[in-house]
Amino acid sequence: MQNYLLLLATAVLIFQVCFWGLRLRDLFLFARQVPFIDPDEEAPVPHDAPLISVIVPAHNEEATLRTCLESLFNQDYPRFEVILVDDRSDDATGAIARSFSATHDNYTVVSIEHLPEGWLGKCHALDSGVRRASGAWFAFVDADTRLHPATLRQCYSRASQSCVNMITLTPRLIFKHFWEKMCVPAFASMSCIILPFHKINDPSSTTASANGMFVMISRKAYEQIGGHHAVRAVSVEDIAIGRKVKAAGLGLLFANGRRMLETRMYNRFEEAVQGWSRILAGSMDHRLSAAIRYLGMHLVMSPPALLFALWVYGTAGREAWPDAWFILPALCAVLMVIVPPISYAQHGIPPRYAGFLVLGVLMLIWLFAGIVKKIVLKEPLQWQGTSYDSVRYEPTRPWAENPDSVRR
Repeated sequence: MQNYLLLLATAVLIFQVCFWGLRLRDLFLFARQVPFIDPDEEAPVPHDAPLISVIVPAHNEEATLRTCLESLFNQDYPRFEVILVDDRSDDATGAIARSFSATHDNYTVVSIEHLPEGWLGKCHALDSGVRRASGAWFAFVDADTRLHPATLRQCYSRASQSCVNMITLTPRLIFKHFWEKMCVPAFASMSCIILPFHKINDPSSTTASANGMFVMISRKAYEQIGGHHAVRAVSVEDIAIGRKVKAAGLGLLFANGRRMLETRMYNRFEEAVQGWSRILAGSMDHRLSAAIRYLGMHLVMSPPALLFALWVYGTAGREAWPDAWFILPALCAVLMVIVPPISYAQHGIPPRYAGFLVLGVLMLIWLFAGIVKKIVLKEPLQWQGTSYDSVRYEPTRPWAENPDSVRR
């Protein structure tokens, strides 16, 4: 029996070492293949710079909308327009949006009263904004984000230099409460494991994604992939858009934008769990096998599993390998100490928050267990006060004209 326990403990520790070793490799590849957008870097735009239409969907965003719009109107790019889509808001969003109309000629407010059958709310809002847009490029910006004044200029310049038709950014995440510091960095890190950024920027890889907080895409590419109409019922439309752009060979760049873009994603714990469940499930294409795999991975990575492995290995392993038993636990400890802070810093998250990762892993177990339950029971997606059925998105197959997600 002791031999079996030692074998199990050794397997857990080896798994932990391999996991953190792969994360260390990913950090190296991220640094090499994911460009950092520096707002202070010289990025001139041509005299005939194209018009960029910035489209902001807003559903009950009274707490953040004013800050977002102010950051947009402070952009140093020479030619842009802002289109604010008030999507069925029942708070002060509409009044805040209209308050900017008198002072900005390059500004339009679009109001939506009803959500058509078969559409997700955000997709419909962005599609409605595009219909009013005149730009050769579109920039889709979430209403809870704040942009550096150089964001449009730097992103257009980088997209032009890289010869891509779409650029998207990782943000700097803002945390105020303990639960945010504990959960959100772990959830965000998990999304990077499912969809590694270095693979997204690798043309030879089919891996693709995008961050809906900020997406800049050329009108040509947007129309070629069918726009938001083609992904109108996908629970994570940003990932779907990124996949379609890359699958079409139009050029996709995922850049590190921690100095260009910042956001506080969720104000309440329930929103964070609901939102990240949607993001992670969509990243896995709602595949049950993937959800179970990641759930199992985090069970092995959990504090109880690690403590069990260290306890068994520290006694039985010392007897079996008296001169070398300490190597595996020491290697595991070193990787666990150095990798998370570096990863957090790379994304603009204070490295000290890595101390909460132990609790974050427990939260991920709970999150993936909930995702497995939703997939098995075919529970509809609940988001922004509307109930939807989730769908899968296959980037290598033609997109169906009639997606099977519908509004309930």
